[in-house]
Amino acid sequence: MNALDILHYGDREVRGAFDGLDSAEWNRTGVTRRWSPKDVLAHLSSFEIVLEDVLRSAAGEPPSPAFDRFTKGHATFNDSEVEARRSRSADDILREYDAAHERVMDLARRLGPERLRQVGTIPWYGPDYSIDDFIVYANYAHKREHCAQVKRFRQA
Repeated sequence: MNALDILHYGDREVRGAFDGLDSAEWNRTGVTRRWSPKDVLAHLSSFEIVLEDVLRSAAGEPPSPAFDRFTKGHATFNDSEVEARRSRSADDILREYDAAHERVMDLARRLGPERLRQVGTIPWYGPDYSIDDFIVYANYAHKREHCAQVKRFRQA
């Protein structure tokens, strides 16, 4: 697997789903039962920061408080992260996502393919998993799922 390609294509999904969204649509609920496009972007941004933390940990750097919120309060993580961004503009959230994604790409390059595919590097996720697995399941597939919802919302 080429993690950098997977990260690139996941980011491309996000760009395609939100690019050119009408300003009046950003705050209209309907992407999910409770979330607007801006809420989904806030959710994806928070997950990009979690991925950054996973990579930082593998590089021997301390994770941000977001990582603890994700691992220790998983049941409330999604709603609390979206709510924490509610007053921010969609452009501001997109900038946050962009910055986190850029840091993710830098960290993934720095760690290299051997470290990313090493099993057991993220024991909190499961002893038989690698960072590559987390990238595919918790980042790429997650982006594809939510971006498909945004695209359906835009077509409706």
